[in-house]
Amino acid sequence: MKDALAEVEYNCPKELAWLVNLYRGYLCICAGGEQQLSGVERHAEAAAAQCLREWRRLPRLVAHAHLPLLRAAQQLMELSEAAQIHTGLLHSRPTSLHDMKAIVKTWRNRLPVVADPLSHWGAIFTWRQHHYQFIASHYDSQTDHASNHSMLGVHASAQAIIHFAKIARKHNLSGVCLDSLHRIYTIPSVPIVDCFQKIRQQVKCHIQMSWTEGKDELQEGLDMIESTNFKYFTKEMTAEFYAFKGLLLAQLGRSEDANKAFAAAVQLHDTLVKAWALWGDYLEQIFIRDPRQTQVGVSAMTCFLHACRHQNESKSRKYCAKVLWMLSFDDEKNSLADALDKYSVGVPPVQWLPWIPQLLACLVQYDGNVILNLLSHVGRLYPQAVYFPIRTLYLTLKIEQRERHKSAENLAANQPTTTTANTGVKTEGASTSSGSGGEAGPIKATLPMWRCSKIMQLQREIHPTVLSSLEGIVDQMVWFRENWYEEVLRQLRAGLAKCHVVAFHHRAAVAVATVTPHTLNFIKKVVSTFGIGIGITASESLARRAQATVQDPVFHRMKTQFTADFDFTQPNAMKLQNLIQKLRKWVKILEAKTKVLPKSFLIEEKCRFLSNFSLKTAEVELPGEFLLPKHTHYHVRIARFMPRVEIVQKHNTSARRLYIRGHNGKIYPYLVVNDSGLGDARREERVLQLLRMLNHYLGKQKETSRRFLHFTVPRVVSVSPQMRLVEDNPSSISLLDIYRTECANRGVEYDAPVARYYERLAAVQARGSQASHQVLRDILREVQATMVPRGLVREWAARTFSSPTDYWTFRKMVTLQLSLAACAEYVLHLTRLNPDMLYVHHDSGLLNVAYFKFDVDDTTGELDGNRPVPFRLTPNISELVTHIGITGPLTASVIAVARCLVTPNFKIQSILRTILRDEMVTGYRKRLEDKSGLPTAGTSAENKPMEIDNETIINMVTKAVTVIMNRLNSLALFDGPDSKVATLVTAANSHDNLCRMDPAWHPWL
Repeated sequence: MKDALAEVEYNCPKELAWLVNLYRGYLCICAGGEQQLSGVERHAEAAAAQCLREWRRLPRLVAHAHLPLLRAAQQLMELSEAAQIHTGLLHSRPTSLHDMKAIVKTWRNRLPVVADPLSHWGAIFTWRQHHYQFIASHYDSQTDHASNHSMLGVHASAQAIIHFAKIARKHNLSGVCLDSLHRIYTIPSVPIVDCFQKIRQQVKCHIQMSWTEGKDELQEGLDMIESTNFKYFTKEMTAEFYAFKGLLLAQLGRSEDANKAFAAAVQLHDTLVKAWALWGDYLEQIFIRDPRQTQVGVSAMTCFLHACRHQNESKSRKYCAKVLWMLSFDDEKNSLADALDKYSVGVPPVQWLPWIPQLLACLVQYDGNVILNLLSHVGRLYPQAVYFPIRTLYLTLKIEQRERHKSAENLAANQPTTTTANTGVKTEGASTSSGSGGEAGPIKATLPMWRCSKIMQLQREIHPTVLSSLEGIVDQMVWFRENWYEEVLRQLRAGLAKCHVVAFHHRAAVAVATVTPHTLNFIKKVVSTFGIGIGITASESLARRAQATVQDPVFHRMKTQFTADFDFTQPNAMKLQNLIQKLRKWVKILEAKTKVLPKSFLIEEKCRFLSNFSLKTAEVELPGEFLLPKHTHYHVRIARFMPRVEIVQKHNTSARRLYIRGHNGKIYPYLVVNDSGLGDARREERVLQLLRMLNHYLGKQKETSRRFLHFTVPRVVSVSPQMRLVEDNPSSISLLDIYRTECANRGVEYDAPVARYYERLAAVQARGSQASHQVLRDILREVQATMVPRGLVREWAARTFSSPTDYWTFRKMVTLQLSLAACAEYVLHLTRLNPDMLYVHHDSGLLNVAYFKFDVDDTTGELDGNRPVPFRLTPNISELVTHIGITGPLTASVIAVARCLVTPNFKIQSILRTILRDEMVTGYRKRLEDKSGLPTAGTSAENKPMEIDNETIINMVTKAVTVIMNRLNSLALFDGPDSKVATLVTAANSHDNLCRMDPAWHPWL
């Protein structure tokens, strides 16, 4: 025992010293030494109590490492509490009944979570059963006491059995679940509520078993319900049984009987959300098979909206998704939209918060006031959640309308100008633009613009203080724009990235590849606007900045050199490799310029409103607080903006880092990031929205929960079409920055490997032959031997985390996070993971990916899955994670994630459909624009920018969801040592595949 205690004291960190006291007491109890115990009992019990308070809040891996100690804490507490029950009841103390009730209540609340091992909890529950039986028998023998004290022990005993069975079912231990439930018959006179819970868990277990065992299990569940006598149950309980009966009958193919059972369920108890939800699923399947049955669709939508009325947001999320998806099937009479308008009244606004981007897409696409009313309803209670996205949408539509007019004028087309959709749209909506007031003439609003303006106007009337504060905050964001060096640098980096894509596309003729017209126009635009800004909005402050820039002699000298370098009339100026060399040269010149600029400034120098802002000004929540709803008590409001703003190089631009102090005292860093791409920003936000929703499901299954598999998703909020607030971690660093730092330490130019790749290809092609696979392998080997060794990232990590414990913890967390990134990239068909997109958090080992988008083919609009490697597992990452980490935790975690997400009752297809629909509509609109050469101009532009073919969109989305689910199902299969994941890992790690990748992707890193 002393040896065990010495080992604990040696291994336990100082901050967990109280665990040593706890363990000392536990070992004394195990040894049965009453005398030994008396000396440490006080310390041990106090430590045990602290342990049970603290252990859920411990850092994840620390808690995991000390599980034996934590379990010992619980056993000690249970022992102490059981002794208290026995002593109190046997000696008939005055407070014994009160103490016993308090302890039983504590035990009922101290239950396993889904990630806990059942072996430990099995012993705990068996231990408790003895004491529950003791309580029941003790009060049964006391004739003078009321029988309800005896029933307390009986009810607690039954509840313990049922909860243990429930957790066993969630662990997919169906046999253990059913065995546990059968033990309830050993208890005499079980309360009705426990009988209901027992049958409910049994039916759920049979439904779950049917996923793998087949329809026989469904029949068993049905037989159990039909053999149950309902006369003892309440109406609500009976209604739930009828709902389960309907589900089982529907899955057995008895459609008519299923419909009758569902109808009976909702008639018995018309607010039972489970019954409405299951009936809605049943009707939806019928409707999707034949969308001409509009009445069935209306009924399904009615069911889903009833199901959203009385439960928490996370449970109703998939039903809201189905409602939005079903609008795609609407008929000419708008029957489904009318059903939404009629039955959405009782749905709490919080249910719609995660779906605001989709509601805004519907606002643009569909006529009528249904979505307008719905968004106004949500905006009444959550003004901030609606205002920022709708303001951004309004300004984006305004820019598109302006471009439409400009294009029409430039083409001198004889088309009638668009008429005003509603003259009620004055420049009130327009004035919301931060600096949008420099137009030659008023832009006439389209119907979608009018609807956005109407909602914003309604919000201003209801929440004037909050919205004027939000406008004040956004107006100050103009002071967080880049200066001209930084703006040109961002544009040149974007141009260089475009050129690298073109260069790889034309790698078969490196020496003769020329600049594409699109890239040429982009570079010419940068030359013409050098230092003045491409910005679409022209505010007074930007005009003043441009005027000051023009008067700067350094700027004049630099602009002259820049214009001369990018003079495309010079010989060979159109050669792609020459343009790439010039862009690299100027990127380095401007990077050197930005390095000598100030690294921070005081907020009070420029932003007086932000400097003076406090909780007294208005109650404004942190940006992104409403992206996923939570309890209102946990919404963090802005107490003040911290005085210093830092200038940091992140997300391929010079961003400004704001520090916001919340009303809870914590400080939250946010980056103010300038984005030139209008549509691409929304595309990234869609992926982040999906990953946030998938996190909910990862926490609900044992294998993903116990591994702490949870996507790291930063909050991203667009405050205008060109500017976003992004939640930041100051300790995060991109993989590209790690690479560049290590290259600088080694005296290697960071872009030398890419240049070397094209030099080698050009040399081979100059001899009249094409680069073979062997040549590509040789290039990869040469780069690894002379420039980027395999151990570069591992050496960086070893130097950063000098303590072995820190290094091991960091590597373990990175491995788990890489498995999530790999799974998402492969399954969801996301864009390839470039090193500048992957951010590593120093302080935790978490990884987040910036600018992940669905990889949609520009010509066909389908998800593009054709890539040499399925996900990023390059030599340097493999070296850091190690072979054991790849074949062990990484592979197992990908399988666990896939198995979790294919669980039928999670219904992730409904969420995928709703989010992918917006993605497909965006791509469809872009392809139409490219065909017409105009931003969907024409006679119909006055009301809707374009007519979208719903049937085409439905087919595209259905095909995309099928492809994603097929990939998920293939990853979830696991047969002995062979699995699809192991095959993909081998492909991702193969030098034969890596050497075929674009050098700008850095396959050697």
